[in-house]
Amino acid sequence: MALGANRWGKSEVRVSKILPGDESDDFIDMTVQVWLQGDVGAAHTQGDNVAVIPTDTMRNTIYGLAQDHLGRDLERFGAILCDHFLAKNGIDQAGVTIYEQAWTRQSASGFIGGGSERRKARLVRGSEDSTHAGIEGLVVLKTRGSAFEGFSQDEYTILPQASDRVLATSITAEWEYPSIPEDTSATWSRVRGVLLDRFFSEWSASVQHQGYLMGEAVLAAVGEITEISLRLPNQHHLPFDLTRFGLEWKGTVFHPVAEPYGDIYLTVTRD
Repeated sequence: MALGANRWGKSEVRVSKILPGDESDDFIDMTVQVWLQGDVGAAHTQGDNVAVIPTDTMRNTIYGLAQDHLGRDLERFGAILCDHFLAKNGIDQAGVTIYEQAWTRQSASGFIGGGSERRKARLVRGSEDSTHAGIEGLVVLKTRGSAFEGFSQDEYTILPQASDRVLATSITAEWEYPSIPEDTSATWSRVRGVLLDRFFSEWSASVQHQGYLMGEAVLAAVGEITEISLRLPNQHHLPFDLTRFGLEWKGTVFHPVAEPYGDIYLTVTRD
């Protein structure tokens, strides 16, 4: 028998921090995951824990380094965490994923939260280096400007053709930085803005078409990115049959369906 690939870490570490200002405060609310790979085979095969960094220590390290190093640049903080653990004996690779919960400013010291949107930063350092950023849970809906016609049909197809329909999705996007931008927060905001602009402004023939238009626009507008991957689950709003009640359906009343749902994935790259 031989030990295969393995790693260990700490997940779902919740951290919030006030960034004090002269006239107003900023606020960060995030969840962190850390994982490590290294020479800890003896812990698995012999029960020898001498090389194992406790996951409790990983959690405490996140809070300790957040005091002086956590700011708006999530990628920088992730790199600091990775470098800290890589400096330990026997650690070959470290990874950090950070999700920041969105809060909307209400006043100089007040914020409104509760939405599903999260900013993402994902870093790997060691034998392989990579830096990714992303968005999750960005829920969008438009009442017109999207069609779905001319699709493949067989004996099980009952979906009607739609020349115009409700299109709703929860955008998940991730992109890699070949080199880290000077201001990662500004770059992230530009990508988010382009995704929203293209979703709402462009007619599309399908969710796939809509996603490609969004990814194409991001690459055209943000030179720091060479490719972007999107997940666009189709949050269906189905026409509700009012004719059963003797009423004419006028195209305005729908039944939102949570599941099952269409799930569309695509990556757009520079040619």
